Amino acid sequence: MLDASEQLHLAIHASNEGNHHAALSYLKDALKADPDNAQVLYFLAAEHAELGLYERAKTEMEAALKAAPGLDIARFQLGLLCLQLQNTEDASKAFEVIANGSSAPDLKLFAAAYLRIIASDTAEATDLLKSGLEACENKALRGDMQRVIASLSGAPNEPELGAAQVDESPAVFLGAYRNTEEPS
Repeated sequence: MLDASEQLHLAIHASNEGNHHAALSYLKDALKADPDNAQVLYFLAAEHAELGLYERAKTEMEAALKAAPGLDIARFQLGLLCLQLQNTEDASKAFEVIANGSSAPDLKLFAAAYLRIIASDTAEATDLLKSGLEACENKALRGDMQRVIASLSGAPNEPELGAAQVDESPAVFLGAYRNTEEPS
């Protein structure tokens, strides 16, 4: 029988290969072995978000944060999920926690940028996103934030983002950067 860490690694591999069914199966088996494993809950939430099951993903992201309140990437994703669900109040709360207390400079700046997006201050949001990119080493997260910048600038083929339009571009908000907190 595989332990939770092994199941998690297999799930990440399956997800990276586009095999969502296997990824979900591995993650659910990992939770049976270790129901309060924050990493497993986080990856399960990310998988559900990628499949468009946003309410389920939000609940699982909250469970991951209950198990590990300092998991900033999960809190950031929670904010993005709340935006996806048109819940700007809860999104703001999640982003405020990161903007005011994260030790990750890139997430701190990205969260502050999303607070400015919610407030419809796209110029300040763009400046914050650009500053965050300078500190960001995660390629997928960088790509997501570059797409957000492009959408804020009205680049072709990118819908403009505003608090009232956050549901129209899930790929901009829910990127595949789950490897940020991949276990060793």
